[in-house]
Amino acid sequence: MKLPLKILIHSIFWLVFSLFTLVMSSAPKPGRWPSSQAIGPHLLINTVWAATAFYLFYFFFIHYFENRKFVHYLISSLTVSVGLTFLFIPLHRLFFAPFDILDYRILCPPMFGTFILSQCGCLIRGFEDWFANIKLKAELENRNLRNELELLKSQINPHFLFNTLNNIDFLIQKSPADASASLLKLSGMLRYMTYEASHDRVTMHEEVGYVRNYIDLQKLRWRNKDFVHFTVSEITNCPKVAPMLFITFIENAFKYARDQGTSPVIGIRWECSGPNVEFECWNHYNKNGNFSEQPTGLGLENVKRRLALIYPEKHLLSISTDNSIFKVNLKINLG
Repeated sequence: MKLPLKILIHSIFWLVFSLFTLVMSSAPKPGRWPSSQAIGPHLLINTVWAATAFYLFYFFFIHYFENRKFVHYLISSLTVSVGLTFLFIPLHRLFFAPFDILDYRILCPPMFGTFILSQCGCLIRGFEDWFANIKLKAELENRNLRNELELLKSQINPHFLFNTLNNIDFLIQKSPADASASLLKLSGMLRYMTYEASHDRVTMHEEVGYVRNYIDLQKLRWRNKDFVHFTVSEITNCPKVAPMLFITFIENAFKYARDQGTSPVIGIRWECSGPNVEFECWNHYNKNGNFSEQPTGLGLENVKRRLALIYPEKHLLSISTDNSIFKVNLKINLG
């Protein structure tokens, strides 16, 4: 929810509260009329009192409710209601006739009011989060449709496909067994993109298998067997992940990689620890080349946006260029 709309909601709430408090303060009490000089301080004390209860639950204790810790939430509500009542009600003695603070007829109404205001803070925060989630889900659905169209349009880069088919054609004469293996890998990639990638989540094993086939087929172009260093560790028990999330970084690495006389030219690493997965991809590139020869493009921006929608506040993406090395490090909490 946008900030101006939040400000409007809170402003309306506090305006209604102030008018209600003002009316109640001005109402005649049995046996006496309130002093007009006491109405202002009374309104100020009650507003600070209410705001404290409201925003304690708006910012902090709401998390108990969101995490379904209802017993903790109820205990917090009661504790805050009692504590704030004993904290603020003595201030009224400065402006009104002395009264017995421990009289239950005096304590119970403000405790109940404090409890209600606490729930209002939780309710408004819940409404804001619900509204924001609706917009996020709508944007995510729209984004998923656009991603589907993009995948249908370019599920395999035509240049990659043509180069792979040419390499396989060459292998048919030279090494039929290698040609057959390469065709099976290409078939596996097509199957993955057609069926598995249409799901919201896939296993890390399937995602890594797709990338492994892509790398193996790319290797057909290079005589240097150490061109790529690819390592994967501890992904068996890794939670499921959104499909086709890492391939853009790897495609960029092969697209912009330049052999600077050292091997490997491209490095790719996966590691999973519980719900956390870490992915790293780096490549040498020509830092003195023109703009079109350096790592860039809309692909990276699309991945960033997709990460923000699917894993908000659960991922950390860092991209750096240092000494002609373009490096991507991505950490995701899949829990």
